[in-house]
Parts: sequence; C-alpha cells; structure tokens
Amino acid sequence: MARMDFDLRVSELDPLHGRLEEAQERVFELQAGTRVDSDEFFSKEFMRSHTQYDSFRAFYRESSWDLDEAGDMDELPNDRLDGYVAETTEFETWEEMKTAAAEEEILDQLVS
Repeated sequence: MARMDFDLRVSELDPLHGRLEEAQERVFELQAGTRVDSDEFFSKEFMRSHTQYDSFRAFYRESSWDLDEAGDMDELPNDRLDGYVAETTEFETWEEMKTAAAEEEILDQLVS
C-alpha cells in the first residue's frame, strides 16, 4: 500500500491554545497554595461522584469536629483528617482528595 504524506496545518487552534494557557496558570496557582472557595473547588458533581455527600459544606459539617468554616479543616491533625476522608470518600488521604479535585477542575477547564 502506498504511503501518502501531506502537510497538516490547523488554523483554528487559538481557542485551544488559550484554554491550555489558562489551565497551566491554574496549575501554578494550585501548586503555590492559592486559597480557593471550597464549594467551587470541590464541585457538587465531584462530591457526589467521590464521597457520601452532596456538597463540600455537608462533608465538613457532618464531621465529628465542630467546624464553623471549611478553612478550619487546615487546623486539623493530618491523621484524623485522613481517617475521616478514608471513611467517607473513595480517597485514602486529604491530599489525595485535593489532588483529584484539582485534576478534575483543570480537565473541566480544558474541555469547556
């Protein structure tokens, strides 16, 4: 069978290029430890798919700790927080849960 070579030039990649740049900026922000809105970062879809809860707000309010705000979770000992995550989600650790949410957010940005 004969091989056919041709010049492939795609001119309509500007929107994709822009989304890739935005996703890369978001990766840098998340790696730098930027504070985010917990209900936005842990979307309802993410929480329903990966946890026992419909929202991040329900996740932290149902914990055994008296937490007034989601940011208070930063004050909890890692082993206790990891235990709660392992019991109520499909993740073993809090870090694993945050990483998965970040990955989903970035992928959603790329495909939207």
